[in-house]
Amino acid sequence: MESWWFIPLMTTAMFELMIAWRNIVARPVQTMVTILVVALAVALAVTVSHLNDGLQRGIIRASDPFGMLVVGAKGSGQQLVLSTLLLQGTPVGNISGHIYNELVADPRVAQVVPLAMGDNVGGARIIGTDHSFFDLRPTLQDPPAFQLAAGRLFADDFEVVLGSRAAQALGLSIGDHFVPAHGVERGLESDEHGTVHTVTGILLPSATPFDSAAFTTVDSVIALHDEEEPGGTTAVADVQAGKGTGAGAVRWGDAGIDHVEDGRVTALLVRPMGFVEANQLWRDFYVGTEAQAVFPGRELGGLFDLLNQGQEILGFVGYLTSGMAALTLFLAVYSVTSVRQHLLAILRGVGANRSTVFRIVLAETIVMALLGALTGRVLGYLAAVLIGNQLALQSAIPVEIRYLPGLEPVLWLLPLALGVLAGLLPAWQAYRVNVVEKLFPS
Repeated sequence: MESWWFIPLMTTAMFELMIAWRNIVARPVQTMVTILVVALAVALAVTVSHLNDGLQRGIIRASDPFGMLVVGAKGSGQQLVLSTLLLQGTPVGNISGHIYNELVADPRVAQVVPLAMGDNVGGARIIGTDHSFFDLRPTLQDPPAFQLAAGRLFADDFEVVLGSRAAQALGLSIGDHFVPAHGVERGLESDEHGTVHTVTGILLPSATPFDSAAFTTVDSVIALHDEEEPGGTTAVADVQAGKGTGAGAVRWGDAGIDHVEDGRVTALLVRPMGFVEANQLWRDFYVGTEAQAVFPGRELGGLFDLLNQGQEILGFVGYLTSGMAALTLFLAVYSVTSVRQHLLAILRGVGANRSTVFRIVLAETIVMALLGALTGRVLGYLAAVLIGNQLALQSAIPVEIRYLPGLEPVLWLLPLALGVLAGLLPAWQAYRVNVVEKLFPS
C-alpha cells in the first residue's frame, strides 16, 4: 500500500518523456545534426583514450621478452630501443665484437643475445642473431616468446626463420628461397643482393614487431654487408663455399668473434644476474666511450610521456568540441522553444503546470545528449579499432582496443551535464510562458 505513491509519479514521468520524444522526432534534420555534434565530441574522447591505452599496452607487450639491458652504439637511447626492440627507424650504429666477448665472460651476465640489423625481404627486416634469441621470455617462469610453428631453426648461414606475419605477407613456406634487397625498407626490385636465402622455419605469432622479421645468422648479415663494400665480395663466396662454417670455425656464439672487431653488430640484449648487477653494468657503459647500455622500460617511459602529452593536447581539443556540442544543443532547443511558445501555452491551458513544461523541455536536451553519447561511443570505438589496426600494420606493434570501465562514468556524465546545462535556459523560457498573452493576444 505504501508504495502506490510511486505509480502516479512514474506515469507522469513517462507522459513527460513521451511528449519530449514527440517534440524531438518532429524536427528530424535539426535533431540529427545536434546528435551528431554531440556524438563527434564523445567519439573524439573515446578514440583518443582507447588508442593511447592500446599503444602503451602494445609497446609494453612488444618489449616483454626483453626485460634486460640493451647495449648499442652511443647516441639516442630511445632510438636504440625503438630500432632494436620495436624495429622502428634506423639503428643508431654498430658496436665492436669484443664487447660481446667481454659480456659473455662477465660473471654478472646471465645471457647475451647478439642482434645484427641487416637488409630486408619484401619490407621484412632481416635480423642476424643466434639460437639464444629464441629462448627469450618475459620471466624465467614463462615459456619462450618465440617458438616454431613449422620447420627448424637455422643451422647454417643464409638459412632463415620467418616471423608469422612475415611468412604470410611474403607468401613463403618451408624450403622456399628468396634474395634480400638493400636497405631496411622495401626498395626497387633491381636493388637486390645476389645471395639466395632458404626458409627453414616459421614462428608462431608472438604479438611483437618481430612477427614481421626474418632471422638468420649474424655471419650471414656480416657477409652481405661485406658484399656491399669495395673488395668485400669474397666474404659471401667464402661463406657459401663453407669457409668459416665448419666445426672449428670462429662464429657468433662460439668462444671468440675477433673477426668482427671492426664493428658489425647493431645491439646486444643482456640479461644480468640480478638488479644490482644490472645497475653495475649500466654504470660501466655510462662512463665508457665505446657503447651505451639502456633500460628499455626507462626509455619507453619517455615515449609514454610523449604519448600522454599528445593525449593532453587532443583532450584540450575535446573540451572545445564539448563546448561546441553544448552550444549546439542550446541553440537547437532554445530556437524551437521560442517558436512553439503558443503550443506550450496550449499545453499549460489543458492542465500542465509550469514544472511539467520545464521538465519536458529539459528532457528534450538530455535525451538528445544521451543519444549523442551512445552514437559517439559507437563511432569512437569503430574509429579506434580501424586506426589501431592501421597502426599495427604499419608499425608491427600490436594495438589492441579494450574496454575501459574507468572511462564509462565520464562518457555518460559529461553528455548528461551538457544536456542539463544546455537545456536550463530554454526550459526556464518555457516555464515563464504567459498563457493568457499567448492564447489571447490583444
